[in-house]
Amino acid sequence: MLDTGDIVDDGSHSDQFRALTEILARVRSLPYLVGVGNHEVDNNRPGPGRANTAAFLKPLDPNLGAGRLYYRRTIGRVRFLFLDSNDLVYDSGPDETKRRGEQLAWLVEQLKATPEKPGYPTVVVMHHPLLQSSEKHRDQARGLWSLAYQGRRLPDILADGGVDLVLVGHTHTYERFIATRKDGRGFQVVNLSGRPESRFLWFGSAGRSAKELPRGGEKAWLQKRGWRDLDGWALSQPEAMTKDETDEFALFRVEPDGGMTISIRYMNRPGLLPPVRILGGGPP
Repeated sequence: MLDTGDIVDDGSHSDQFRALTEILARVRSLPYLVGVGNHEVDNNRPGPGRANTAAFLKPLDPNLGAGRLYYRRTIGRVRFLFLDSNDLVYDSGPDETKRRGEQLAWLVEQLKATPEKPGYPTVVVMHHPLLQSSEKHRDQARGLWSLAYQGRRLPDILADGGVDLVLVGHTHTYERFIATRKDGRGFQVVNLSGRPESRFLWFGSAGRSAKELPRGGEKAWLQKRGWRDLDGWALSQPEAMTKDETDEFALFRVEPDGGMTISIRYMNRPGLLPPVRILGGGPP
């Protein structure tokens, strides 16, 4: 089981992690992997959130701590790199700046140590999207797309490192993007946080609703809404959760050749949708 974050309401209260442990007891036989969300660390505000989150996730990597909430795991043929995108989008002081540099250096080194091999997908998991159609948190996505480290922007780091798939959350939507650089390298971005909120007064689902972007016009749509540094990239949005669909989860399957399919389940509809092959594979 994989979660793209916001596993508790407020990580500053450790009893919420104890309650989550009890909830997960029935599936304790399954690996449980988490990309840290902003709720767990209270948007990186001062407090015990980062330490509480690290204590909960410590079995995944003994190096985890309040200053490091990113790690690597390999499950079967899939190599996962779990990032702490909170340190990439919240800039409230020197601690975040230092941790950001350390994490991006780690990411680059991990990708160098991950040889490209057909049939062995590389998946990055981070809570905050770098591409999205929904309005809420759009500024954070724009910042992530243009985030630079040692002269390279994050999408180039991912493409150069052979990343196949980026799993994100945060916006309470489901949508899938394909980002392809002019040299043919690229990755898919799949948002797995499909849980629309009901409207209450001026709060609610409008800002979080995914939009079906015009086919062939996705790049222009994003540029018009403030995305920069898109030159040399082709962008498409094959799928988005519409207003009559609700509460989504995804079932991924790694095929014998290492390719990957995704099947979506909307909780207000019966059954899984037919699987869609999103990644090619190599020799079995």
